[in-house]
Amino acid sequence: MTWFVNYTLDTSIAPADRGLAYGDGVFETMHANQNGFIRLSSHLARLYKGLEKLLMPFDAEQKEQLSYFLHTILPDYLDSDAVVKIIVTRGQGGRGYQPPQTVTHTIIIGILPFPDYQAESRQGVGVSLSPIPVNANPYLAGIKHLNRLEHVIAKQHLALNDFEAIMLDSQGNVIEGIQSNVFWFKGGCLCTPALDHAGVEGTYRQAILAEMATQTTLIESFTANHLLAADEVFMANSLMKIVPVVRIDRQTFAIGPKTKKLQSLMQAKEMHGIH
Repeated sequence: MTWFVNYTLDTSIAPADRGLAYGDGVFETMHANQNGFIRLSSHLARLYKGLEKLLMPFDAEQKEQLSYFLHTILPDYLDSDAVVKIIVTRGQGGRGYQPPQTVTHTIIIGILPFPDYQAESRQGVGVSLSPIPVNANPYLAGIKHLNRLEHVIAKQHLALNDFEAIMLDSQGNVIEGIQSNVFWFKGGCLCTPALDHAGVEGTYRQAILAEMATQTTLIESFTANHLLAADEVFMANSLMKIVPVVRIDRQTFAIGPKTKKLQSLMQAKEMHGIH
């Protein structure tokens, strides 16, 4: 692993950094290789949206500096598929929860090994319904902020034979996977939960919805019963792409033709450099 702090090779941050003390920041995790980044513009758009939501936006110069680093400096450290993680915190200062009036961001960028999900993509995976609910907060919904404790706890409840778990809100509505978005086909219609009060709007989720824009798609509130009545189910994020679900708890599902077709379409776009 290789880490940069404020664009300098480093592995340390100040103990008083607000990202450490309060989770006061946002992050992005994306797929990169020697040819560039997959959907970089979508990741940066969500990063900047999150910073604006937290009232610590990047100005034009900061955006240009980050772009320069990603396009000019970082490629020298990439010789194969890798995970690039960007973490931006509010830095130090303020008193307690009250942040400083002037923000000096801490910018952390890491290069990590790329996980291999090829077997899961072909064979499908078993998942469960998590006993840990997702917190509802319409103001923070959609962005990828650093407060992810419910996901950390949900991961610890994950059974050894489960690849992922599907998380519900306190009302029993399906929201997302621990580290992915969830989709299913029912009667030819693609369904995925609305994320207006909880959950992360994944960049791969956006890409899938764009690909399916001319097809019948439902984005609304769904219960676990709606999910369990699906014809085909799959999970997706920017690293594992589309992974079919063959089991939710004790209920089984086939890897159907619609999921396979969508997998092929999304893979073809990435192979042809649609970033």
